[in-house]
Amino acid sequence: MSEATDQIKCVLLAINEDSILLPNTALAEIIPIRNMINVANKPNWMLGYLDWRGQPVPLVSFEAIGGVRMPSLASGNVKAAVVYSIRSGSKFPFISFLVQGEPKVLSLHATDVIASKEPVEHPAIDQKVMVKEDMASIIDLEKLGQVIESVLT
Repeated sequence: MSEATDQIKCVLLAINEDSILLPNTALAEIIPIRNMINVANKPNWMLGYLDWRGQPVPLVSFEAIGGVRMPSLASGNVKAAVVYSIRSGSKFPFISFLVQGEPKVLSLHATDVIASKEPVEHPAIDQKVMVKEDMASIIDLEKLGQVIESVLT
């Protein structure tokens, strides 16, 4: 195999004290939070819907799903990561969650990602890993979609 095929383009997204690692192809766009439609009688992590390209996209606080305080939306540093929903039969082709700062695009080899023995308590995190010198969480988009759809149906 050539070196180019051994690499995968990934994106590292800052979420409070954590970083989320996902394939670059899973990320549709990072957008400012505007035109949010609030929802009533939902968990505190379910923030509402974003109007993104003319369609409603559920917006959640990923960290609040895991029991961590979410960042203030008043800070200009908080944006929404719109990602593709990979759940088959989902009524939402996209879902979104809060992120801080700018995404960091990485080209990684398998040897750049080392599994951590740190326990995972978040319902939508598959695994904790070391990426070069940084600790990151690998998001499970299917589980995240399940969690979101469980409160929206």
